[in-house]
This record gives sequence, C-alpha cells and structure tokens, in this order.
Amino acid sequence: MVPRRFRVLYLLFPCLLAPVVLRAQPQAHVSGLTVESTAWPVDAVRISHDPLSGKLLLAGLGGNIFSVDPDPSDQRVSVRYNAGSHGTPTPLMGMDIASDGTIYLVGNDAGTHPGFNVGVIRRGVPDGAGGHTWSTVAMTEPYPRSATPFDHNMNGIVLSPDEAFLFLNSGSRTDHGELQENNGQFPGVREVPLTSAILRIPADATDLLLPDDETALLEGGYLFADGTRNSFSLAFDAEGRLFGTENSGDRDDEEELNLIEEGKHYGFPWRMGLTDTPMQFPDYDPGADLLLNPQSYAVQNGHFYNDPSYPAPPAGRVFTDPLRNLGPDANLYRDPASGAILDADDTGREMGTFTSHRSPLGLVFDTQEQLPSPFTGDALMLGWTGAESDLLSPYAGEGEDLLHLEMIWESGNVAVATRQIVTGFQNPIDAELVGDVLYVLEYGSDSRVWRIGFASGVATERPVLPDMPAVDIWPNPGSGQQQARITSSGTGRTRARLVAVDGKEVASLLDRVLVAGETAEIQLDTASLPRGAYFLIVDAPGGRRAHGLIVR
Repeated sequence: MVPRRFRVLYLLFPCLLAPVVLRAQPQAHVSGLTVESTAWPVDAVRISHDPLSGKLLLAGLGGNIFSVDPDPSDQRVSVRYNAGSHGTPTPLMGMDIASDGTIYLVGNDAGTHPGFNVGVIRRGVPDGAGGHTWSTVAMTEPYPRSATPFDHNMNGIVLSPDEAFLFLNSGSRTDHGELQENNGQFPGVREVPLTSAILRIPADATDLLLPDDETALLEGGYLFADGTRNSFSLAFDAEGRLFGTENSGDRDDEEELNLIEEGKHYGFPWRMGLTDTPMQFPDYDPGADLLLNPQSYAVQNGHFYNDPSYPAPPAGRVFTDPLRNLGPDANLYRDPASGAILDADDTGREMGTFTSHRSPLGLVFDTQEQLPSPFTGDALMLGWTGAESDLLSPYAGEGEDLLHLEMIWESGNVAVATRQIVTGFQNPIDAELVGDVLYVLEYGSDSRVWRIGFASGVATERPVLPDMPAVDIWPNPGSGQQQARITSSGTGRTRARLVAVDGKEVASLLDRVLVAGETAEIQLDTASLPRGAYFLIVDAPGGRRAHGLIVR
C-alpha cells in the first residue's frame, strides 16, 4: 500500500518509491564543500531563484508556492501563493523563473475530463507591487491517461537562454510501451502524440491550444523532440545546448542523460539506455528476463508479457542514444546474462548513461563559470532514489546523492565523466545554482533545503574501500604528463595497466611486490595518446580497482 503523502510522487517515479527514514546530515566527499540546512520542513518538488525578491521559491504538488530566504540563519518557510491565487491546476509539477521575475508554472488537470489529462502552463508577470498578474500561456487538448502509476504528466520546464521559448517535458503514459487502455476506455492505446516528448512553446503565447496530433504539433513547431520517457529535469549549458535527464522504467535498464536536439528521437519506447525493449520481439519470455525485478510495480501487475501486437518503430526512424558515462561513479549495471551486479569501470562496458533506478534529477550547469576548479563550467545532478528502494538496493552505494558531471566533447560527440561528491540526502528532487552556491530541495517527511557551498581550491578525495587498493590520478582530466598514486591494501604482487575503452591495453605501468600500505607513484606520459577516456586497472592483493582517466 502506497502511503498517502507519496501517492502523487509515485506517479512521477513509480519504480522509485522510498519509505521515510531518519538519517544524518548529508556528507561531502570532497574537501572545501560545506553542507548547511537552509529551510525545513518543506513540501515541494521544484525550486527556483526569484531575482526580484532574492528569495528561493518552492512549488508544491498541491499548488502552494513557498518562499525561503537563502540565508541559512533564517529557516522560515512562508506561503507566497496558493493554488487558487495563481490558477494552475494540480498536481503542479514544473516551475521556472525569468530574469525579470516572471514565473512559469506547469500543472495538470485530470478531473475535468474523466480519463483524460490536460496540461496547463501559467505565467505570472510582476505587477510592480510585489505580486504577479496571472494568465495562461498554453494548454493541451485532453489526452488519454492510463490510470496507472505510469501517468507521468507534464512536468519539467525551462526557459531558453534568450527567454523567447519554453521547453516542456511531457512524460509517458506507459512504463515501456505496453498497452494501457484505462479499463477499456482507450482500446489499443500505448503512447499518444502529447506524451513522451519535449515540447517548445513561445514564452509570450497566450491561450495557445496544443493538439494531440503529431502532424499539427510538428507544423506548429511545438514538437521539439520525441521518444523521451520522462525528462523531469531540463537544463541549458553555457553554449545554449539543451540537456535532459531521463527516468527509465521498472526494468533494470540504464537511466539516461541526453543532449536534446530539434527533430531527434531518443528511442522510447523501443529503446532505453543502450538496450532495445525486449517486448517488441516476438520470442520475448519475461520469465527468462534477468533484468526484471520481481518487486517492481510493472512486474507485479503483469505489464511485461509476450506481445505480438507490439508496434515496430516507424520505417526509417533513427534513434539518438544517450551520453556515455565514462565513470568512475553511477555506472553499475546488471549483467543480462548472469543477473550479477557489475561495475563498468571493471568490465569496460559502455554505459548509456547511469545506474538503473537512480532517477537523475536536479540538473544544473555552471553557465557563468562561477564555481571553483574542478567544477568550473561543469554540471551537477542529483540522484532521487535511496538504497531503501527494492529496485535500487542491489546497487550498493548508489542514490540520494549529488554528482559532478564533466562533459567530454570529442569530434562533435559528448560523453560524461561522473563523480559522487555528496551523499546522504533524503529523496533530493530538484536543485538551483545561484552564483557559486547550490540549493538542493528534498521531498518527504523532514525534508529540507540544503545549501552546498563550494570553496576555491577544491580537490577530489575518493573514498577508499578498506580491502581494496587505493588509486588517485592527477590532473584528471589532463594532457601531456599525468601522475598516478597506488597504495596497496595488502602485501603481494601489484600490477597496473592503462586500458582504452574498447578493452585494449595501452601500456603496462607497474608489476612488482608492494607491502601493505606501501605507495607507488607512476608518471604517465599521455602526450602521444589520442584524446578520450581510458581506465587505469590495478590488480593487487585486495582485489581489482579501475580508475577513469581523461586525456585532453
């Protein structure tokens, strides 16, 4: 039974429901970071900075807009607007604020037309007296709901850098493209044109009607990209490129980070991560599918089955894959052949992009380059799910964290280096970067807004597993000359080798006996190596460690 306070959130992330647990303050895993509580308790799903008041505004599912002082010395939370005052239907799932203080809200009306949803975007323009004048930017035609937890609704919204357009995520109504007929109300319906897509809407539009018709959406310029299951978090980088995080389904497929470009299709429902959805194939046997967790909602409710009627992709449709994760973190996966949980750092597997069921949220970019090194100009992202989740718990050490993402561009393609820098949040759901300070919003009982401060001269400190060799590389990324330090966890033969992402050995770097606690330092001459990602593989008495190395 889903607790009442979590029922609407379960519509957002059906495979990620986590019970309330008491926990200590989040812990930073790099030097120089500070973590302070700014406000509590809160009951919201979105956080944005209001440039007029200097306050943080929080949007709740029930329609309340809260105001919070960014100063940790003031923990008070006040209601700025209620649902009736701004007129946005609930659940309210999206918010962004323009540079002039104009507020954009995304709500969903599932009550006016039984069995259907209507997505609504509302705009609040500052009235000069501390309030806002509200109007409707756009609303959708009624489109079919599935009456399951897979109705992801309209949620994430972000203004384009020039603030001329709004980019809106409309989540899927299915888990993986299965039939969802809403008790017979919609025979044969899976996804529809207004679901699993990124929409683009003029920010100055008024009372625009978005049709549930693909041709009309394309002709109007509203259908920007397709095949996105649920990109709950959208963000632009400094170059004006749009990225979206992707929550995959109840199967152990990878979660995604996508570079969202106009006219492209990102695979859903035929592809999630780098894996083809198996139900589209006529010989699919769910009983033999080792990526199905028996605790998932979709499995327990019979949504994985042999489906001869599953539609083939449209002829000529080309799918755009998500970013590759170069590690060293958030890259665990379940082996489809054995069912074992493996680390892509150890096996060299190409990940697209993150560990299953993390639910990547709260994506932000340091577009003004105000963060200190090594974060300058990079991205930060949250993992919503906790280890108490039946789906994420097999992946030890994952979830409820903050990741540092460095985009690695090679010949026009982009990959991402991923590092875990803060752990111990309670279902962190959204984030806002204000200058060189990150504000993290949690969801649930005892939830808080956390202030993450970044000091200059931050150096990454990787946690060391007590029974494993420790490996450090610096500078990383780097070029020309790089250094590695290997500390043995036991006495015996220690070997180190540099391996390319295709598994081929580039160089043998160390092969000798080290005593427990002894450190070997290695000079890496990478000047002759092609730019890209490599792995330093260390075999020692305590086991094997693989450390990602980026050559620029």
